[in-house]
Amino acid sequence: MVRVAIAGGTGGLGRMIAEMLEASNEHTHIILTRKQSDLPRHVLVDYTSIASISKTLDAHDIHTVVSVLSIKSKEQSDAQLNLIRGAARTSCVKRFTPSEFGFPRKEKRYLESTSSAADYKLAAVRELDKTGLEYTLFSHGIFADYFGMPRIKSYLDPWVFAIDIAHNMAGIPGSGDVPIVYTYSGDVAKFVLGTLSLPDRTWSRSSVMMGDRKTLNEVLRIAEAVRGTKFTVAYDPVERLKRGHITELPSHRHSYSSEDSKRAFQQNFARFGIAMESGGFDFTPSHGALVANDAFPHIHPMSVEDVIRAGWQSP
Repeated sequence: MVRVAIAGGTGGLGRMIAEMLEASNEHTHIILTRKQSDLPRHVLVDYTSIASISKTLDAHDIHTVVSVLSIKSKEQSDAQLNLIRGAARTSCVKRFTPSEFGFPRKEKRYLESTSSAADYKLAAVRELDKTGLEYTLFSHGIFADYFGMPRIKSYLDPWVFAIDIAHNMAGIPGSGDVPIVYTYSGDVAKFVLGTLSLPDRTWSRSSVMMGDRKTLNEVLRIAEAVRGTKFTVAYDPVERLKRGHITELPSHRHSYSSEDSKRAFQQNFARFGIAMESGGFDFTPSHGALVANDAFPHIHPMSVEDVIRAGWQSP
């Protein structure tokens, strides 16, 4: 049993991990928060003060820090860097997992398709390399949750990309024949808990988990079968994606309120589409990586079909 501090544990994947920890009774944990809270296990932390972070972690005798902070800005990145520095200065913290969830850093095509978020993740790894902390980078692909919302249990914000199951429509980037890795957030949390139970100095620098591996066309056929109807489908060639254009789906419209915000939204999704078609959202474990599916065979992750049926199959 180890004492765990979760940074970013009040929502999204962090909340799922915190709930799994609470239910498992395998480890004890606290949730680091930016705002004062009377909720159990919530501990206030000042991410601008390295000394304060160290003092807080030492006071709770934390062994492992799990960062699930949202890292979309320099300010958020600096918070995680300070968390790493603060953890490294303690007498108790031995391990750290940065907010790396998604795809392996070696996927160059993926990194080229994203914005400065990739740089922020690389900055965290460089900072960890300066410390004596043991660390691992979790990779799980795209969250399968998005295909089961709103009925499937999830704390992630809704996100509709290529397949709008609610409206029986799809806008597929490229051919739709390139495999993509998906994992349900609840299974990601289970794999994280399994990793926490491994002995010190046994972590691999990369920890890979794979709930399922499907092409968008395969996911589309599953969705059509579960919904019992053929979808209206459009395919966006890479040339169109390179111009920043995608097929607009009904569920997209709540995400923007002006032509400018719509343009930015579509350009961002077009970049994701290019990455998908180039194979950047598919991966195989690198040499030496921990493959969570093999390390923890008692965990049976949900397939994409399981998620879609949980979200859309008629009772």
